[in-house]
Amino acid sequence: MSEAFYPALSPDPALRSPMAATQGEVLDKSAYRDLYELASEAGLPYFARLNGAGEVELYLVFESVDAFVEQTRDAVSVEFKTYQGKLLGVIWTLSDPLQPLGFPLTFDIRQAEQRGMALKMLEQPCTLLHYLAYEGGALTHIYTESLSFSAAEVERTRDMIRSLFEGKSEAIPQEAQVREEETLTVSALSLPDAVLLEDGLAYVFSYKRMVEAHGTEGAQHLLMNTVRQAVWVMRRHARSEVREAAFTVWVAERGELLELIVTPSLFELFAVVPMSEEEANPFSRFLLTLPTFVQTKEASALRAGAFPLLRYENGALYHLELDEQVQERLRALFVKAFPGQPVPYE
Repeated sequence: MSEAFYPALSPDPALRSPMAATQGEVLDKSAYRDLYELASEAGLPYFARLNGAGEVELYLVFESVDAFVEQTRDAVSVEFKTYQGKLLGVIWTLSDPLQPLGFPLTFDIRQAEQRGMALKMLEQPCTLLHYLAYEGGALTHIYTESLSFSAAEVERTRDMIRSLFEGKSEAIPQEAQVREEETLTVSALSLPDAVLLEDGLAYVFSYKRMVEAHGTEGAQHLLMNTVRQAVWVMRRHARSEVREAAFTVWVAERGELLELIVTPSLFELFAVVPMSEEEANPFSRFLLTLPTFVQTKEASALRAGAFPLLRYENGALYHLELDEQVQERLRALFVKAFPGQPVPYE
């Protein structure tokens, strides 16, 4: 078990890392080609990297030097939690309890390389955190600091990793597990017409297969948990325009299929063909992994006869209450938007 738990890592000795001499300088594209690939081509706003010496380094990539100044205040820290069977190393750069800002690095402990990197980061004497800015095609090394973990933190996190590795998530203390923020409840009538008329992207599932596998309650729980995971990523995203996005999640049952529709589609925020999961639309990143996923398609929530369930706005997630008044309003909007077509809200 010991050998399997501690996998061998294979560093690339050709990799170069930012150093004191490069602080405040633009990094050379040929010498730091892998960093340019990760930060620009792959668009990663934060990542962990095994350097040429076999040490794990952390990177935060900001939109500009000004964004770095705005988003890093007080002492930076790393907090280890678990979420959905994975280890999170959350780099906290703002400690304001009213506006915390964290960059959640995800380590899939079932994958040997990621497990090895998580363990190495814990057990090496210190971990370097490099702050970079990518703007105008240039990657600037802003600053580097050294982070270390106490013996108690190392032991606690190592135990969490072992529990995840052995499939014993129930052994992880509740305080080490990510808990969702309280969701406020408001009437769906509070949404303006412009929001209800937005088009978006539908994620289509074989709901019949999902219910057969999990039961009705289990299927609904699985879908909502997956949606909440995507929202959790968005509200902590490194890019401000992602954190500040507004969207609505709808649901429509169509025979044996179920459609989760996100309006608007969020195409402008994420790469069409992502090179990594960090730059992907979080809804696509998580929903497409469900075994009963069928397809995505552009969709009108109203035309599909969908009902709004969740609204995300200004960093807050709202559960939308539905009643006969909401149904009547959706019906009236449908008749106005699609005259002469069969009304699904009868």
